[in-house]
Amino acid sequence: MMALSSIYAARSIGRRALIAGLFLAATLPTVTLTLPARAESLSDAKDPAVFIDLLGQEAIQSLTAPDLTSQERRARFRELLHRSFNVPGIARFVLGHYWNEATEEERCEYLKLFEELIVTTYADRFSEYKGEKFAIAKVVQDRPNYATVHTLVDRPSAEDVRVDWRLRQEGDGSWRVIDLVVEGVSMSITQRSEFASVIQSNGGKVRGLIESLRKKVKSPGAEATAASAACT
Repeated sequence: MMALSSIYAARSIGRRALIAGLFLAATLPTVTLTLPARAESLSDAKDPAVFIDLLGQEAIQSLTAPDLTSQERRARFRELLHRSFNVPGIARFVLGHYWNEATEEERCEYLKLFEELIVTTYADRFSEYKGEKFAIAKVVQDRPNYATVHTLVDRPSAEDVRVDWRLRQEGDGSWRVIDLVVEGVSMSITQRSEFASVIQSNGGKVRGLIESLRKKVKSPGAEATAASAACT
């Protein structure tokens, strides 16, 4: 079993790797993999490598302007997140079997808080970008509608980091990110383990996790209640 210190270290690197990954196209001087013809938008990208390339282009163009307020950066990040990540699918996977045990109200609030956790954790970090560069090594499509884009993050003052982007192709042919694997450690599985620990420490109740997420994203009870009502 991997030591907890290794998992936490990989998760910390994963936060930086996500940011570096989204800067792919704008910062990369050379790309190991020869890319097919560029699509016009993320939804048009039928090749996984092109999808990751475009994701980097959009991130650098929309999230790094120095005059952006935190609110503006978070709004732009959320919009890009919706178009590039399968957030509901990731959230459901992370909750594991507790999804089946949660009430409809709990599921709804959890989904909204999970998305808010991603936004509050990552969006503002784009103002801290330190020039990491990122190369696509290869793309593996091991089964229909799924692909892994293998990349290497070049960090100026530290060792390079392997980051694999797990993608799933939607019904319209577009791709969505479903997981990041950093140095062999899945960010989704790591988060799943952490959430399960929180739930178990609260008597096996999903409500305990929801309360914890509210505190992390600083979501007042009134806002959470409104969020739940919006799902019904």
